[in-house]
Amino acid sequence: MNAFDAMGVDFVDIIGPWVAILVSISAAFWFKDFATNMMHGIKFKMNPSFNEGDAVILNDEDAIIVKIGLSESVFGVYSKKGYTWRFVQNDRLHLLKLEKIVNKNLHLDTDAEIGRRMQSLLDLAQSDQIAVNKAEIEKLKKEHN
Repeated sequence: MNAFDAMGVDFVDIIGPWVAILVSISAAFWFKDFATNMMHGIKFKMNPSFNEGDAVILNDEDAIIVKIGLSESVFGVYSKKGYTWRFVQNDRLHLLKLEKIVNKNLHLDTDAEIGRRMQSLLDLAQSDQIAVNKAEIEKLKKEHN
């Protein structure tokens, strides 16, 4: 039994450092991914162009920025299936087509603006006819006097 115990101790002495190296390498890769994701999240959160609650267009779909986290960001997306949350790793944000909706009513006209534009178009279309009618009225007035 002592031979097996001695061999077990030798085996642990041989494998132990390799296990420690593999665990260290795994932890280093995990930390690298975590740090990269965190830096992208901080960069996105510090960007004054995008804030939580902003209306955006995410890959040609209407969406809202729900949460900007350290490792992932959440977008509320309006689609045919309804309102869903899309979770995106922050290091993948640069792959998305993300557009901010500044003012969706910017180019929509109010009823008053539409009315003024129609009136000016009517006035422009009728101005020649009005001038002709005015001349005819003046002519009739002269003949009548």
